[in-house]
Amino acid sequence: MPRRTWLDSKIDVFLEELAASGMHLDRQRAGELITGQVRAVAALMSITEATARTYLGDETVKDMARRMLFEVADERPGADLMEAPRTVPLPLALVGTTVAALAEAMQIRAANEPPDHLGDVITTYAQTLSGLGQITAGAAPGQAGNPAQILFPLALLRRAARYISGAADLAANGKLPDGLPETARSQLAATLRRDADGLIAITTTG
Repeated sequence: MPRRTWLDSKIDVFLEELAASGMHLDRQRAGELITGQVRAVAALMSITEATARTYLGDETVKDMARRMLFEVADERPGADLMEAPRTVPLPLALVGTTVAALAEAMQIRAANEPPDHLGDVITTYAQTLSGLGQITAGAAPGQAGNPAQILFPLALLRRAARYISGAADLAANGKLPDGLPETARSQLAATLRRDADGLIAITTTG
């Protein structure tokens, strides 16, 4: 069992604060945000990073998480997305692509999380996949004036895009599931990035 570090404990605090509002982030990205804050404090105060860490207590880390929740307000943290207005039309083919991308993203996230956090990862992605599936199954014929398109809540699509984008970053850095060849890294990362960017573009203009 690897020894837990100061950063490990702060990542736990950060992610727990997000989870309280139904939001999730991969541990690598959370660690990058906290480390970036440590470096910023060290530079501002002309002190070492070790000393700067003493200024980042649990409440400061929780405040960082709350600011992030504000930044992703369009994902409606803590809300029941199945009850959110459905305003963004997606072609059926893109719905299928999004479901596939989320499934790949879930595998990548699961491969990069400690065992005691796997349950949270699976629940997070499964809820998003379930939402997409339920809305697709319940779509009325001719929805949005086109039977080949289905209306989704913007918040649900933005959240899916963030999950896929995070997995693309992990894949680009070689954080791949066991059994996936290294040669597939760049192709998988590019595919996930394309899918995430496509969803962001649709929800931005839609």
